[in-house]
Amino acid sequence: MRSVHDTLDWNLLRTFVSIVQEKSISRAARRLNLSQPAVSLALKRLETHLGQSLIERGSHRFRVTEAGELVYRDALEIYANVARLSVNVRDTSPEVAGKITLLLVSGIQCSFLDEVLCHFHEQHPRITCEVSVMSSQDVVQAMLQKMGTVGVCLLPHPVEGLNSQLLAHQRYRFFCGRSHRFFGQQNLSLQALSREPFVSFTSAQLSGALAEIAVFRANAGMVGDMVVTSSSLEEIQRFVRAGWGVGCLPEHAVQTDVEKGRLWPLPPYDGIPNIDIHLVWHEDSRFSQAERVFFDVLHGAMATVAIEQRLP
Repeated sequence: MRSVHDTLDWNLLRTFVSIVQEKSISRAARRLNLSQPAVSLALKRLETHLGQSLIERGSHRFRVTEAGELVYRDALEIYANVARLSVNVRDTSPEVAGKITLLLVSGIQCSFLDEVLCHFHEQHPRITCEVSVMSSQDVVQAMLQKMGTVGVCLLPHPVEGLNSQLLAHQRYRFFCGRSHRFFGQQNLSLQALSREPFVSFTSAQLSGALAEIAVFRANAGMVGDMVVTSSSLEEIQRFVRAGWGVGCLPEHAVQTDVEKGRLWPLPPYDGIPNIDIHLVWHEDSRFSQAERVFFDVLHGAMATVAIEQRLP
């Protein structure tokens, strides 16, 4: 009889890692660009191969079993070894030169991405990089036209022609500046914000990439005037600090301003639903050698670092 390691499809482990990291079969399916039944079948096949239940799941329950935790840790180690192997092999080949093009939304603070870029430059110093900062909608349109190697943006729904993978979860919450009448106040009610002027991202509308914010404001009865709009995180942050109104900002990105007393957190104090940052690329990409090396390094790193560990 052939042993498990001779018959196991390693793609099943990759799927399982995504399920655990996403805490959902449906979200894992979107991340892997697969159908939900295909991901469910992959999980069932892996459990059959190993003879263990890996995830307890139901309509309102998702829990990784003890066996599942062991498999998850070992799978991450496997992908780390594969990533190191690919880097080691490339290190023995002629030095790669060329250019990569990154299309990014403004204000991305992601320690994981910073570390990948640092490691990549150390390994491939002759590869140059062109970076363009734009709105999420513009990133999507540019990637559809194959104007970049990869893009990093908000992606509220799949886009035909693009592949995507979840890069990080961001928690947004409301803030005000030092001159605002709510600065320094605690235990405010959400209703207190109902008529406050609002500083908003251009995409924070029902048809935009930050639709979750628009939906939350509508459901909470926040009907104050929109006094400033911008696609730039830095400018939204600037006008909230200047006291023009309340703004909804990614918590990790403005932590320094909070610590220095420039911004004050407002209710709801546990934040609003997470906003996800995605890595996107054209499904028919024709990568150069430099682009292929970068893409492989980035994906290898994403396979080994849990989503929860990718932000500061």
